Amino acid sequence: MVGGCDGAPMALRRPGFSVYLTIGYPSPDSFPGVLGALAGCADFLELGLPTGRPKYDGPTIRLTHKAVVSRGVRGVEALKLVEAAGVEAPFTLMAYMGDFEDSLRGVLEAAASAGALCVLFPDLPFDYPWRVGEYVEESERAGLRPCFFASSRFPHRWLQLYAAKDPLYVYLGLQPATGVKLPIGVERNVRLAKHLLGDTYLLAGFAIRTPEMARGIIESGADGVVVGSAVARALEGGGVEEARRLACTLRDAVHEAPKGVEA
Repeated sequence: MVGGCDGAPMALRRPGFSVYLTIGYPSPDSFPGVLGALAGCADFLELGLPTGRPKYDGPTIRLTHKAVVSRGVRGVEALKLVEAAGVEAPFTLMAYMGDFEDSLRGVLEAAASAGALCVLFPDLPFDYPWRVGEYVEESERAGLRPCFFASSRFPHRWLQLYAAKDPLYVYLGLQPATGVKLPIGVERNVRLAKHLLGDTYLLAGFAIRTPEMARGIIESGADGVVVGSAVARALEGGGVEEARRLACTLRDAVHEAPKGVEA
């Protein structure tokens, strides 16, 4: 269950499955139908604000941003497409702080108005660490929960700092960029992160492509997984039905996985 519109606490399903989709992809006209199809196979969605500088995304997701931006859709204007789609599934936004250095309050307010639960800035801890406190304050001011990104090589003390700020989730990137091969030791990294975060929701993503991989991440201790590149490739290669089939298969694997024991 996810709440929060009336001030009630917001919580995500455990174990949970999320699909990432760049807003406006594959085209502004087809986006609402794609979003609706995928929403039926996800516990919540992660929607990316299109940008010309998706520096922490891998090649597949970068191409989705390029396709959307080339059609003149980018930034908070893309939220109009989400509102027009009318999808009721809960969602969070992913955006780049570099695009909103001087308009953080504005993007957070726009996200809240569109119905988002939080705005994840993957470049915040790496490029703007001194603005973490400001981000938390402005998120709460807008009626959002903070959510944070961390990589597998992230300093442990930052994970504990994040947990102390009552985030909706901490997103653990299993690789430096999305859509690339998972390294050996991923399960160990997930277990360690969960141990450090305690009851804070741990969402894992980057390079999860199969039901077996998704199940393994949950069994290692993650509370949820998010898949983007694999779904985008299925959408490009086989259309909406193929992307939906993959998403539903991944969701079922996550829901059936026994939850791992914390390290």
